[in-house]
Amino acid sequence: MSQNKTYSLLSRLVDIRPEEVTPSLLMFFYFFLIQVSAYIIEPVKISLYLRWLTADRLPYAYLLSALLIGLAVALNSELLQRTRRAYYLAFSLLFFISTLILFWFLFRIHWPWLSLIYWFWSDLFMVTTTTQFWIMVNDLYHPHQARRLIGFLVSGGLLGGVSGALLASRLARHLGTENLLLICPVLLLFCLVIIFFYSRLPGKEEKQSAPSGARSTPLTTWREIRSSRYLSLLAAIVAMGMIITTLVDFQFVSVVGSRFAEQDARTSFLGSFLTVLLVFSYLLHVTMTTRILRQSGLRLALLIAPVFLLLGSLAIFFVPAIYMIYWAVIIKGTDKSLSYSLNQSVRELLYVPVSPEIKYRAKVFIDMFVSKFAKGFSSIILLVSFTLLHFSLKQISLVTIAFILLWFMFNLEIAREYVNTVKKNLKIKWQDANLVISENIDLDLTKLVFDTLESKKRSSVLYAMNLMDLLKTEKLSPELKKIISYKADEVLARSMDSMLESGGSFSATDLDRALEQEDLGQDIEQIMSLDVYREVMKGYIDRISADRSSETETSRMEAAKALGLMEPDPAVSRNLKRLLTDDSPDVAKYALESAARLKQREFVPLIIRHLGRASTREEARRTLASYGSRIIGTLKDYLSDKEEDLNLRKAIPDILAQTGTQRAADLLSLELKKQDEDVEAEIIEALHRLRSRNPRIVFQKELILPEVTRQIKQSYWLIIKLNEFKEKKEGWLPFQDLEASLAMHLKRIFELLSLIYPPDEISRAYQNICQGTRKSLDYSIELLDNILPKELSLLLLPIIEDLPLEARAKRCQKLLKQLEKSMLEPGPATGR
Repeated sequence: MSQNKTYSLLSRLVDIRPEEVTPSLLMFFYFFLIQVSAYIIEPVKISLYLRWLTADRLPYAYLLSALLIGLAVALNSELLQRTRRAYYLAFSLLFFISTLILFWFLFRIHWPWLSLIYWFWSDLFMVTTTTQFWIMVNDLYHPHQARRLIGFLVSGGLLGGVSGALLASRLARHLGTENLLLICPVLLLFCLVIIFFYSRLPGKEEKQSAPSGARSTPLTTWREIRSSRYLSLLAAIVAMGMIITTLVDFQFVSVVGSRFAEQDARTSFLGSFLTVLLVFSYLLHVTMTTRILRQSGLRLALLIAPVFLLLGSLAIFFVPAIYMIYWAVIIKGTDKSLSYSLNQSVRELLYVPVSPEIKYRAKVFIDMFVSKFAKGFSSIILLVSFTLLHFSLKQISLVTIAFILLWFMFNLEIAREYVNTVKKNLKIKWQDANLVISENIDLDLTKLVFDTLESKKRSSVLYAMNLMDLLKTEKLSPELKKIISYKADEVLARSMDSMLESGGSFSATDLDRALEQEDLGQDIEQIMSLDVYREVMKGYIDRISADRSSETETSRMEAAKALGLMEPDPAVSRNLKRLLTDDSPDVAKYALESAARLKQREFVPLIIRHLGRASTREEARRTLASYGSRIIGTLKDYLSDKEEDLNLRKAIPDILAQTGTQRAADLLSLELKKQDEDVEAEIIEALHRLRSRNPRIVFQKELILPEVTRQIKQSYWLIIKLNEFKEKKEGWLPFQDLEASLAMHLKRIFELLSLIYPPDEISRAYQNICQGTRKSLDYSIELLDNILPKELSLLLLPIIEDLPLEARAKRCQKLLKQLEKSMLEPGPATGR
């Protein structure tokens, strides 16, 4: 009951699931306590350093941190691989608790260089505890979960930072700067308690230690990062961000050091500054971070900080010296407020899709070593530019601007790579059946082989003509030739004699070795083209085609097949029209086959009528498809005519799809816009096949997106009905029918989306949504969120998210009201 109340309260503030309440609260309070400690430690660090070593020596502090951090990275990597996660975290906290007490004691000695060591220690504390927190988050959450909850988790850190900075600003004058350190061990002891409960959480993706022979060193981790374009870009943007932050930080500390000479006053100012900064960061985070990530996406979120810092760095050239403290506060505030809110959230999201085998080692290496190496590199820049070349703060801003431009470029690149990395976590579960069959099976040849073998039982004449067709394909394997060639020469001879009947005859001697020769098809064609044969056949077919009795059915089949082997003339056309209207499906099939060969326009209306007959529908489809794009307009007219037979209309979209042309795609798209529910399923399937057959076809978003929205609305109503059935308990069978209908609509939605967005990505997402695991679903949603317009991805969420049915129904009702109120139809303007 207590957990339900907590969930009810939290769900009003953050998009959270019941099973996520406990881990999210633990992470919230852990980050809160860590950041309270960090922002007590931070002003103490700066104030003590400025007291003993002054701002001119800040580059030495940056350089020392960069040099020593390599040892910390190696130790952290070793501990991360050798120990269980909870032991690793607990050991780190105990180390920081004991060293905090030691520093408090040593500061009584008043040794100036101790502040330099404490500077390094405080940097180590900040980067280690923050990195460990995000490792825990990566253990617990998948990308879409992280995007939903990261705002809540970061707000815990920001509130902790505000509390820590406020404590430092209020207590510095009363307790003294050094005595503030004694607050932190108490807070870190509470973190140890949280670690205990964290270790008992189910569902973590914590990786077991690798075998001793497979253990990684910092050098091998660096090689793995270099071999991955994505991780290399991630390391680059972390390095650029740290260099820029260090240059801005130096400018800020230099201005503050010259403005405030007294130690406790300086500590109080820094505490007050950090308090205001973190309050602003919290408000910025709460109001903007989640909104930007959900509505604008990762790309825009990555570009906001470079743009604002570029403007701030340019502003120094227009600020008088007397107002330099205000510029310093603004540029530092901009950097840190974005760093604490949006930048931190985005950076941690970038780690989530990385493979767990490398993710944790890469994160420790990048966040600790790369960032500190970048800080050391920036300290060298400062030593050269400020100490040796005597650059002014304005000239240092020029250096900062150069790195901001590089940072901007790297952010653009990683935004592109992020989608590819997410996609790698989604495997193709099955191939398109139609595509696999068309690529691996020759359906026309298969049908012809079966027709040939079947006709052997019924008529030697049909067998002979089918055999000729088969041999003309030149695709027979030796095994297939052996099957069909049994006594084929005798059958051919008998068949020709029987067709000629009392007319002339011909010797079968020429056919004796026919099947062993490559030119058998040509031999038979020569026989069929003989004048005597054609004259006999003409009278024979005239007589047979007019006789509709059951006794002549086989003869009519033979005649229908023979007509396809002749040159078209009025007599051939007349007889084939008769046979196309024959009541016998077997006769009609051979007539349709001959019509496909002759391709006379006058046959088309008769062929189309067979689409309404189940027995001849498939043969009629193949025949019409053989006409190609010549009859697209005619087919479209039949499809549009609601007075026509529905089975006939339903068969036409697939025929249009088989043409594989842009015109067919345009006509089907226009028919889809009419929202004819009788044929919409067939049209959507046909459009999907067209995309598979010809990736170069272009579909118009303004025609497809309205249908996507309509299918989404229908899915909403189905979810609402499902919830009503569940609440009323009205029966299991209707519930199953509604679920099947919802699955069908989901399939249609993704088939339509694949027409106007990258089909491979859409297919991956759909297949992994169907798989239904938590991980595959979250990665699918994250991929869709990065390739679809935000408005469209938000509309899809209630259909595909793993939420309780009641919660999904409520969201669907809310979105339906919004759609009906605004008449929202995603159009081209929402595309990316």
